[in-house]
Amino acid sequence: MCTDVHGNPMSENDDTTGIEGILDGASEMMTDRRKFMSGAAKLGVGGALASFATGGAAAQEGDGEEVADVDILNFALTLEELEATYYEEALEEFDELRDFERPGTVGGEAFEAPPLQYGTYGYLERIRDHERAHADALRNTINDLGGEPVEGLEFQFPYETPEEFVKVGVTLENTGVSAYAGAAPLIQNTEVAKAALAIHSVEARHAAYLGVLDQRLPYPNGAFDPARTMEEVVSIASQFIVE
Repeated sequence: MCTDVHGNPMSENDDTTGIEGILDGASEMMTDRRKFMSGAAKLGVGGALASFATGGAAAQEGDGEEVADVDILNFALTLEELEATYYEEALEEFDELRDFERPGTVGGEAFEAPPLQYGTYGYLERIRDHERAHADALRNTINDLGGEPVEGLEFQFPYETPEEFVKVGVTLENTGVSAYAGAAPLIQNTEVAKAALAIHSVEARHAAYLGVLDQRLPYPNGAFDPARTMEEVVSIASQFIVE
């Protein structure tokens, strides 16, 4: 069994299954686009996704490339709104020094060097700003493509302490990384795909930082990160969405 830097067992999600996992996940979703869209609709994307999922082959062919890309972008927007809200609420609730940076807190436990320890809250603020910028960029792109960005989402998060906040954050960030890896191959517009991949790499860095705060390895055990299917993403992200 694989262990983290402290010798603790690591979950299966901390490991990777090699390049085959990436290719197999992408192949599964490409061969069943309706399944992808149906899963995305469960995350509250609604409207366009619901009609796409139930409209049959004619709807898939008749709406053209932009509709498919808009649907995928709305799925990504749901995840980015979830993450942005997560950091916004926590940083309003917790105190910079008392909860994150003094000895015994997550920052104090993870970092001995003062610039890192006393910068913990500021780094989390930066991640918050990144997530909000991602959501804004996705919303603008959806508008540019003639689509309607998803609105009215409500979230709830199961944490009470800064330590629990960090642990849930690790899950959210790693879910976002694997979701982009799975969805990016479905995007048909090359420029939109490039933008999605630019977000993907930043999400991976967020995941690494949260992993350090949680005192675990900041990177996977293996050399490759598997892409998650939409069903897997839905099963994780839907826990935080108020229906």
